[in-house]
Amino acid sequence: MTENGNGRAVLYPIASGSSGNAVFVRCGDVSFLVDCGVPACRIEKALAALGEDPAELSFVLITHAHSDHTCGLAVMASRYHLPIYATCGTWDLIRSDKRVGKIAPECQREFAASPEPDEADGSVRITAFSTSHDVPDSVGYRIEYAGRAAAIATDLGYVSLDVKAALDGADVVLLESNHDPDMLRDGPYPAFLKNRVAGNRGHLSNFAAGRFAAELVARGTRQIILGHLSDKNNTPRLALETVAEQLQRAGIDPQRDVRLLLARRGEPSEAVLW
Repeated sequence: MTENGNGRAVLYPIASGSSGNAVFVRCGDVSFLVDCGVPACRIEKALAALGEDPAELSFVLITHAHSDHTCGLAVMASRYHLPIYATCGTWDLIRSDKRVGKIAPECQREFAASPEPDEADGSVRITAFSTSHDVPDSVGYRIEYAGRAAAIATDLGYVSLDVKAALDGADVVLLESNHDPDMLRDGPYPAFLKNRVAGNRGHLSNFAAGRFAAELVARGTRQIILGHLSDKNNTPRLALETVAEQLQRAGIDPQRDVRLLLARRGEPSEAVLW
């Protein structure tokens, strides 16, 4: 990997989707996970493939309390004594969720607005921003390092002003592109679940992701990773084609003006340098 500023900067989606989410981030000497929603053994294997040691992780950031973002948390915290940062509302739900398991009190770090973890050195700044999802205190994260920024924004019912402000000028964005509206409408989900997914506290459609992607590129983003694709209501090709079409409609060449990637559901994706 190349050096960026004071060291390496990489974003590595380990898994992204309703069956589990975890993203590895390295900024120089600081490395951490955003979400821990797959078994610890999968995270360890993915990090080993990248040449990373999970024992060197600095901390974990959690976006929200749904199990596809938290199910591997207790094991990772226990094995590696990791500080875990989450909003107060998220911690309330994690502590009451028996599926997660017990997490030592000394690993639990709460924040109300913007976390700046003690373990991060002065060159790394992490800012949480509110997201519209059907669970209390759901957030995304903007990570700034060596004059550049990456952001993770999934589980979005819609793109709020908070999200737009937080992602403004980010060099790389992991952006939800969850479903195709026609596939969702005609698919196997019961009516209540279709309404949840399509609602303003559910998940972002390919079309909405494409429109926002065009705004991001206009504001300086040069790498967009489409994530949290549904396995029942979307396909990788459809997500890429829909987003690319929206970019083209905005006068953006998806081959020249931006690098458009996909985060896989069940296996690690390409490590993105930024």
